[in-house]
Amino acid sequence: MSTPVLLAIAALCATSFLVRILPVFVTLNLDDSTRRILERVLPTAVFINFAVYILYSEATKAPLAATVALVLVAGIAVTTRLGLITTAVLGSACY
Repeated sequence: MSTPVLLAIAALCATSFLVRILPVFVTLNLDDSTRRILERVLPTAVFINFAVYILYSEATKAPLAATVALVLVAGIAVTTRLGLITTAVLGSACY
């Protein structure tokens, strides 16, 4: 594997660890407003990681398809409320 792909995989693993595994073992006493902010920011961080992974791994093989899929996903994510999973599925289908 190339270095960019390995870097993207490492970034995805680190984000998954921070978002899914660490909160199970670390209890944070947060007020409601901070908790709501984190509930919105963390999925966005995972989405950004997903986008970076697409660029790193796929843009070298098919730059046009990867760019179109990323632009589609970003556009849908900004303009609608279809949800992260639906947006990712649409981008993958486009690719």
